[in-house]
Amino acid sequence: MSSAFLTDAAPRPQAASAAFVAALATAQVGAFLSFMPLLTILAPLKAAALDPANKAWILAQVSFWGALVAGVSNIVAGAVSDATRSRFGRRRPWILAGLVGAVVSYLLIMRADAVPELVAGVLLFQICLNLLFGPLVALLADCVPAARRGRVAAFLGFAPPAGAMAGALVAGLLPPQDAVRYGGIAALLVAATAPLLVLTPERPTGAGLLRLARPPRPEGPRGLRLDRDFAAAWLSRLLMQLAITIVSLFTLFSIQDRTALPRGLAPEALLGLLVGVSCVMQVAASLAGGFLSDHLARRKPFVVGAGLLLAGGAAALAFGTDWRLMAGAFLVFGLGYGLFTAVDAALITDVLPSAEDAGRYLGLSNLANTLPQMVAPLLGAALLEAASGYAWLYLAAAAAATAGGLLVLAVRRVR
Repeated sequence: MSSAFLTDAAPRPQAASAAFVAALATAQVGAFLSFMPLLTILAPLKAAALDPANKAWILAQVSFWGALVAGVSNIVAGAVSDATRSRFGRRRPWILAGLVGAVVSYLLIMRADAVPELVAGVLLFQICLNLLFGPLVALLADCVPAARRGRVAAFLGFAPPAGAMAGALVAGLLPPQDAVRYGGIAALLVAATAPLLVLTPERPTGAGLLRLARPPRPEGPRGLRLDRDFAAAWLSRLLMQLAITIVSLFTLFSIQDRTALPRGLAPEALLGLLVGVSCVMQVAASLAGGFLSDHLARRKPFVVGAGLLLAGGAAALAFGTDWRLMAGAFLVFGLGYGLFTAVDAALITDVLPSAEDAGRYLGLSNLANTLPQMVAPLLGAALLEAASGYAWLYLAAAAAATAGGLLVLAVRRVR
């Protein structure tokens, strides 16, 4: 890989074609599908198989180190893709490289028979996934005008529910053989990402296969600027994602430890059904929120509403040991989750301090997704040990969601 001193203005977003939006949404589904079942089903099952008595702390260790690596690698991936000059554009080469690496890492995780091997496999997976995901997220800012980002983000909002539903079906309802579960998710990731590699409207940014460009500025590389609106949106996302991560990580354990299951239904199968209920509501809320936020030219009321819905669902889970009550809680939680994913994605791109450095800032914004993956397992394991129950854990999630929703009111450049 060679470097060159080139300067290129940020691409001016054009009207996004329906084919590109569909391919981008499908690739987002694939990205979420690749990690959501890993965090909510496969990693907890692997932790329980390695040491049933210490499964919560094993999961905490895996999630902490995985999230730490994910946060760093996403920022690096965004910055590197910003600087990439190739005949295939800035983002596409790294999406392909991350795709190949993620598939390989699944094999390592599947074959892990000790905690260090499991941690190593997850670390490799997080590096490769974020090599794919960082440039993928930047395409929204690169290729979609601001006035249309809400509706496009609404389709991208399909990614968390569709990824969770497909992942739950593959990992929770298919035969329990690891080869079937991991192989099915890897195959779906490849199938979901391949169309975007063909349909991305990226223009060539250089003549070679791949090189990095640095701006010829005497003061050195351009630094990131501190921006109040971006900071408020970032912290709002952090708190909301903390609530979402707590619910996602510990619900399987909650079902195993305190839920009376219908006859013949395994805990992971019940979780799959609950995720399915949530996903239906996520899709509806994502579409409605994205289109309405564009039509009304307002983002903040929708994010506030999302936080309150997430809080209500999490609070219901605090006291809901019956599986039917849990289904109702997941319905409310899904409404908040869908509304949040669509509108927050548009809001964060609206307050980027620099369009030219979209990859870097979106990589930084992704820390608000990965830091909760570090904090939530440790917080959850500590609360479970101190309080000997799940109520305080879910109430902490409700408090975080409420605070995150209200904090977005501090953003000034977006209504």
